[in-house]
Amino acid sequence: MPTRNEQGFTLLEVLIVLFILGMIAAMAWPALGILDDRAREELTRENMEVIRRAIVGDPDRFDADGRRIIGGYVGDMEKWPDLWEANADIKPDYAGPLPPPGPTWTFGYRPFGHFEGKKWKWDYPFRKLFDADDDHDHIGGLETENEGQPRGLWTQYLEEHPTSPPGEMEGAMWKGPYMLPPADEKPSDSQHWAKTDDEYDCYDGITGLEPKWNPAILEETWEDGDYNAALGEHYDEKESFRLLQTDGRLADGWGRALRFFITADQDRPGSTIFWIISEGPDREGTYPTKGTFAAGLWTIDPDDIMSKAYDEEDDYNKDNIVMKIYSHEWEAIFDEINEKKKMETETLFLRIKRAILGSSPGRMNDGFTGDVCGWPKLFRWEDNGTPANPNDDYWDDEDGIPVSYTKGQLRELWTRTPNSSDPGDNVAVPAWAHAGMGWRGEYLQTPWGINGEQYIRDAWDREVLFFKDNTNDAIMILSRGVDGKFDFYSTNAEKTEPVNFTEVIDIVVTPYDPNDAGGYNADNIVLIVRKSDWYPGFFTLNKFTVLNAILVTTKACLFYDDGNTDIKVAGTDGSMIDADGDLAVDDWELGAAPPPPYAFNYTDITVDKIKAGARYLVFWDDADGNDTINVGENQYTAIYNIITSNSMEPRDNITVDSSVDFSAAP
Repeated sequence: MPTRNEQGFTLLEVLIVLFILGMIAAMAWPALGILDDRAREELTRENMEVIRRAIVGDPDRFDADGRRIIGGYVGDMEKWPDLWEANADIKPDYAGPLPPPGPTWTFGYRPFGHFEGKKWKWDYPFRKLFDADDDHDHIGGLETENEGQPRGLWTQYLEEHPTSPPGEMEGAMWKGPYMLPPADEKPSDSQHWAKTDDEYDCYDGITGLEPKWNPAILEETWEDGDYNAALGEHYDEKESFRLLQTDGRLADGWGRALRFFITADQDRPGSTIFWIISEGPDREGTYPTKGTFAAGLWTIDPDDIMSKAYDEEDDYNKDNIVMKIYSHEWEAIFDEINEKKKMETETLFLRIKRAILGSSPGRMNDGFTGDVCGWPKLFRWEDNGTPANPNDDYWDDEDGIPVSYTKGQLRELWTRTPNSSDPGDNVAVPAWAHAGMGWRGEYLQTPWGINGEQYIRDAWDREVLFFKDNTNDAIMILSRGVDGKFDFYSTNAEKTEPVNFTEVIDIVVTPYDPNDAGGYNADNIVLIVRKSDWYPGFFTLNKFTVLNAILVTTKACLFYDDGNTDIKVAGTDGSMIDADGDLAVDDWELGAAPPPPYAFNYTDITVDKIKAGARYLVFWDDADGNDTINVGENQYTAIYNIITSNSMEPRDNITVDSSVDFSAAP
């Protein structure tokens, strides 16, 4: 009978089999969703890098000048994203309505939520974290333990206010989302803690997670933030439960919500640090609390904050994964960019000023006021009475009924038809009825945009604001600067937009304050254009002579203001003489050299005043005697540059010969 081969596996064969099984397990383990701590740490760092890029963009992008291009949220908003927590857990003994947000209740209470079925939902509205001036933010502050999230990375609707939606929102500079909204990939991973509201806390002192609410003494088992009490903070079951709720919360590789802080940079005064912290495999962390708690009272220590007192060697912090993003990395870049934008905006303001008054006051007023002899009117984009139909909206100047706009856009600087719906708002073009006066073309390049979006923009792409002071005859031009805010007459609550567009503006009674208490005006750019820059002008002509004039028919007309003329008549004004020696008393002379009398004299103290700009003095034969220069009537036009000083006065005496210099009016 044959014997069996009872030889076993060799050691090499066993090792090969174990190696193959290990390889299979290594491939199957992640596929089953089971990761070791090393893999979870790697995943956490990858998540943090995604968040960092959403905040400040790709670190490897540079502009033509070699400056790093700051992208993401900071690239658009030029600030860190704010941190937002869910609505505070107000205890049931709190009498009356909720108090105003502040240290009395927003600090010291945890973010709260409730179950809908077996799914946890955060309570709205979210609240923005800030540093409390009285240092009572032992929890829930930017430099103390909190559960805030940078919601602006994925949504513009930050507060999600349930009763007055949408609540606080990101501003117009927001171009997000900068990353996908976070979702809870394992909603069941917290069910061992609680699956119902009562299992979380029913406020009876018996049921629920620690720290329990004690209705007899109206206190919890321990104060949140107290790390010294036996079975205290690091046994906070409610917090452990909440940190596993990652719907709308950025998470680490262990499926727990990341911690975020915005702190001072102790090495660079004025700068800040944005912290991202994962509590690592032990799922615990110890954070400063601005003080200590004993015998039911807090002793405040303002130096007990993240930027000064976070202890990396604390037993609960040793395995934490920390990423810090420093504001100085982008502040210097933005300072340089914003300084350039400031200069561009200042240059724009000078162009606007020149469009209004040309080179006045020292030189020729070839701007709008010099041609039209008045301020450009303010227009606003108005609804045509059908809010549901935006296609019939239009620009209007209110026509002074009941009162003209004192805030708006100076559309007449680039178009003589500022209101396409009302030809009555058109600006007149030059004609003999008001010679030398009228709209001559674009004084300022037409802004880009159509309809209600066609307005002058500063270098930050915001609307330039114009304020008309009718009392003191001035226009104030304002850019809201870097922060986009200002405080001057009526604004919205955020100090970002003007309201009450017909309110009386008086920059003498209520002057613009660059050092306003709220600091909203600190970075504004402001230029005031006053009527005294272009009115009144000076014009003194001692004497003129018209050879071969016709008694009573030959006339001189000075157009000194729109709708106002100064007409002189041969023989009625001045004298008829023989100035050319032809033995005929047919030459008209008005004025004397030296005066008095003057042919024309306009100063800042005469009753009638002349507007700065190109003013026309027309000599003509008024054939029909209607004091109007008609087409075909013989005329000669002298153009004078009127400025707001008397440095050019008096002008040279003028002599014209009607038989030589006159030609038919076009």
